[in-house]
Amino acid sequence: MNPLSEVPSFAVGNLTHQGLRSYLTLLGVIIGIAAIVTLFSLGSGLNNAAQEQFEQLGSNSLFIAPMGQLASQGDSPVTNFKTLSESTINQIRGISEVEVVLAPLMAPTTIKVGREVVTGTVIATTPEEAAEFEDTGFVELEEGRDLENRDVFSVIVGHNLAQETFESDVRVGEKIKIEGKSFKVIGVTKASAQSFGGGPNTNNTVFITKKGFDQLFEDTDPVFLLVKTESKDDVDLVKRKVERIFESVYGRDQKVYEVATSQQLLDQIGQFLGIIQLVLVGIASISLLVGGIGIMNTMIMSVLERTSEIGVMKAVGATNTLVLSVFLAEAGFIGLVGGVFGVIAGYGLAFLVGAISVASGLALKVEVDISLIIGSLLFAMIVGMISGYIPARRAAKMDPVIALRGIE
Repeated sequence: MNPLSEVPSFAVGNLTHQGLRSYLTLLGVIIGIAAIVTLFSLGSGLNNAAQEQFEQLGSNSLFIAPMGQLASQGDSPVTNFKTLSESTINQIRGISEVEVVLAPLMAPTTIKVGREVVTGTVIATTPEEAAEFEDTGFVELEEGRDLENRDVFSVIVGHNLAQETFESDVRVGEKIKIEGKSFKVIGVTKASAQSFGGGPNTNNTVFITKKGFDQLFEDTDPVFLLVKTESKDDVDLVKRKVERIFESVYGRDQKVYEVATSQQLLDQIGQFLGIIQLVLVGIASISLLVGGIGIMNTMIMSVLERTSEIGVMKAVGATNTLVLSVFLAEAGFIGLVGGVFGVIAGYGLAFLVGAISVASGLALKVEVDISLIIGSLLFAMIVGMISGYIPARRAAKMDPVIALRGIE
């Protein structure tokens, strides 16, 4: 019988015989592979969630924001930036290829329910703009109704503000105070999962009409714009036209506002997450290195304890190459077993973190990646074989006479 066919039984027998030392060796591989799988899965989950949200916006979308603010995430609106004048917005609306321009008003504010006071964000739109925002997937009503033109002292409250911020839930029909003025709650939004670069945190926001906004704040203009073109083929052309408008307003090579397509933002987010992912995986690989050293130690002890077995193999005609192959395959099998348990543990942890993140309002779409599983298993097996090479070569070069005596 080919000794290579006995490798699994050899390896299992060796693991059992080595006892605690072998299980600690496996643990090192399991931890390393689990860490790599978990970090890769969570990074991919963030990227998947961001991509899904940008797909909701559509490939015909342009984002306009103060320089340096795109692809950043925050619960509070940007302050101390130049606002966009009505004339500038109208110039953008006047571009023939532009279908719609969304220009919400945003401001930090104080929100009072009963005796409790918290800091929040007010976003003001027209009913027409609100309908467009609902199409983006950022805002979806859980109960109540949408804002209408006649609503001045009416508000829609974000999910977290309504159900998690105050001691008692804020319900439709109740009154809340914003900047000391009373508003009636006419709706509550559904919980919106937020991903990096995925838009405003609508969970902690109060939505009102621009008429209502005028009752609270004076002379406030928009800071951000969302522009949708007639078709995705017009995006680059509209981007250039908008940039020319800003150059005419703020001067050539202006650094006040930037314009980016949804695909550009998605690419920026992907690159940023990719760098973080590689750094973290590099750190996690240290655990796998420790596991590889453990495999080497286990294989060295295995060679020392199985010299008689090696002598028998050579006495019945096993060549140095065959002995080397048997011990290399055994080391690879140990790495593979650790890899299997590591992949299971890694995905288990990734899905757990994903579930907790989604429950806390962060979009994290963890999915099983076959290529990651295969790559992790191959990586673990290769690490095992590399770690076992020196002990395997040592076994292959043993003198059969000395080996049969059980002496190195």
